[in-house]
Amino acid sequence: MSELRRYVATGYVEGIVVDARLGVTEAVRQRVPQVPIYEFTPPFDLAAVMRWEEQLRTQRSALLDSSSVPEATVTKTSEPAPSVPTPPASEDPPQPSVQPMAASQVERPVTPTVSEPSVTHYNPVEARRHTTVPVVRRRAVPVLMLDSPKGGAGRSTLGAHTAYYAALKGKRVAVIDLDVNGDIAQKFGFTDAQDVRGWRGGSVDEAVRDGVCLVHESGLHIFPSPQSPEVVLQSPDDAEYLVNLCLEEMDVVLLDMPQGWTPIHQAVLPYTTKVMLVVNPAVDQLARIQEHADKLAFSGLDASVVSAFVNKSKRVRADERAMRQYLTPYTVRAVVPFDPTIDKRGGLNGKRIVQAMKPFWDEVFDFVSPKAKRRWFGVRA
Repeated sequence: MSELRRYVATGYVEGIVVDARLGVTEAVRQRVPQVPIYEFTPPFDLAAVMRWEEQLRTQRSALLDSSSVPEATVTKTSEPAPSVPTPPASEDPPQPSVQPMAASQVERPVTPTVSEPSVTHYNPVEARRHTTVPVVRRRAVPVLMLDSPKGGAGRSTLGAHTAYYAALKGKRVAVIDLDVNGDIAQKFGFTDAQDVRGWRGGSVDEAVRDGVCLVHESGLHIFPSPQSPEVVLQSPDDAEYLVNLCLEEMDVVLLDMPQGWTPIHQAVLPYTTKVMLVVNPAVDQLARIQEHADKLAFSGLDASVVSAFVNKSKRVRADERAMRQYLTPYTVRAVVPFDPTIDKRGGLNGKRIVQAMKPFWDEVFDFVSPKAKRRWFGVRA
């Protein structure tokens, strides 16, 4: 939102197109009330947006034309106004019924020029107007949802390595832990943190100052979950507020979701750009995996948004082949083998996880692998 307000301050923004699924229309309207907003619901109708843009142009041209000659319109209407009511009132009695109609018709063109001072913000922009209306949209911030149908699938371990990899590559990463049963902050060495419930700060810096957000040495910003025996589920309003806060200042937002399908999923799903479905190929979890995949499909997510990851598998080909029928219509993007170094050392020591997940991370975070250096070999004649 801060970047949007900076563009609006330059004067080059004449309209904003907002997706209704995001639920940010009111927030955008409060932050930039001087810019018209067009809210659409998918599929995107380009013709409707062009008609809306044409209406804005005609309204601005009419307002500019009327504001350029306000004195002439007022003088012309103000002179005949006193002369019109006096003669007919004295000559004929039926004329007074017609007279207020004539007066209202004369006063109507004057009222818009006086009651429309709120649109004067278009005058300074007119000097550097473009032929087309530039629409400023929110910068693309990847929001990764770590999801699993049951606990113990390695969701927090995989999410910690994902966030750590992006932070080492220079990304500003925010990890929001929404699972009260497991604390992802412990993967980074944190034990105690303030309760995030009900916190309503204005920036990430305020969260760090209040102790709500923990900063790792790699630059990671972590919002831990409330660790309390009486807390069963975090509030969806708190989760949605933290997501909106991190979208303004961070480059990557990672959400560690609770197991199963909860109201928090429905709250943060419109903000999600990629769902990382972590599953454990155990026999007693196959029914839950299929049920969870069906819920993701019924929520309206495209099949390309959801990527499945088989974790802690020893027989790679057999597990991947067996999981395809339970993850329909989604595909298995990576199979992460069991890594004994994590159990021995803990923390972020999963080299096998990095090897298996690196292609997916580079794709999601737009990391381009450096080109291989050319090697020249001399050949003797």
